[in-house]
Amino acid sequence: MAKQEKVGVALVGIGSWSGVIANAVARSKKVRMVTCYTRTPEKRQAFSKKYGCDQEKSFEDLLKRDDVEGILLTTPNAIHAEQTVLAAQHGKHVFVDKPIANTLTDARKMVEACEKAKVTLLVGHDMRRLSGFRKVKELIDQGAIGKPVMAESNFSARLGFELTPDKWRWFGDDSGCPAGALMTMGVHHADTLNYYFGPIQKVFAFFNKLYTPADVEDVTMTIFQFESGVLGYLGSTYASLRTNFVYVYGTDAQLFCTLSLPNVPFEEYLQIWSVVDRYTVLQILEKTKDKPETIPLPVGDPILEEIDEFADCIRTGRRPETDGRGALVALTLIRAAIDSARTGKPVNLKDL
Repeated sequence: MAKQEKVGVALVGIGSWSGVIANAVARSKKVRMVTCYTRTPEKRQAFSKKYGCDQEKSFEDLLKRDDVEGILLTTPNAIHAEQTVLAAQHGKHVFVDKPIANTLTDARKMVEACEKAKVTLLVGHDMRRLSGFRKVKELIDQGAIGKPVMAESNFSARLGFELTPDKWRWFGDDSGCPAGALMTMGVHHADTLNYYFGPIQKVFAFFNKLYTPADVEDVTMTIFQFESGVLGYLGSTYASLRTNFVYVYGTDAQLFCTLSLPNVPFEEYLQIWSVVDRYTVLQILEKTKDKPETIPLPVGDPILEEIDEFADCIRTGRRPETDGRGALVALTLIRAAIDSARTGKPVNLKDL
């Protein structure tokens, strides 16, 4: 079949984040929403009507469609592997939201299946695409901070108080969402810190369950030791106010990048992600200055960027920036933190 000018995609799993992805598809000039699938008929019908696409009664029916080239998975972590492997076997390219999976075994199955089928696997580690976090990488690479010494990061929100037993993130085992906030949010900055400073050698973590009712830890602190000697901290909780920052300390300067999203109704929150850079502030404190200076940032569209990159990779065969192997690294850091918190000992990544 001749490939259409726009890449035909199908969304699978109609939950909260699916609206952000679908809205980005609607803004894209490179992809078009062909159809959708989720288990609940009412959700399928509402999504189909809102985005002007077809709907399928099963995942298998969706995979049979020749006009679907790519699958957008916004489903629970525990079923990413099963769906990705099946999609790859049908010759479909896969975009999957982070984390790539809950377990390293599942993640490796996904990577191997897509490589064997020669299809694209792009994982939605979009935080590094925000203009502020991109600029931090640029300044580090330019030597603007001198030599990097350490980094602090945090991604938290009071999501733990919203969880109920009918939601998959309620459960802290591998069938749900192990490590809670760290797997849901913190994994973003596990990717970001690795993006900035390269391979991580050791991980040491503490987890606690303090305030939220769900059967999962609600506060986590993780320390990374990079092969370069740089040290990094990643905090993530389900029990504190919305927080998202990365601070980088160098021998000549310090960078403070903070994303502060407003507390707005959910539908408005979904729309914010098309202009999320408006809520990012990046400052630099240089050794010759008394006060930090704010660095102007462009307003991009990071979710659209990754959707368009997915389309470009499908058309050209090139490797995506946040591919399966990169996502496997981020997941390895989270699994190392889980092991460390359980044993009370540092974990060497070479042992995983």
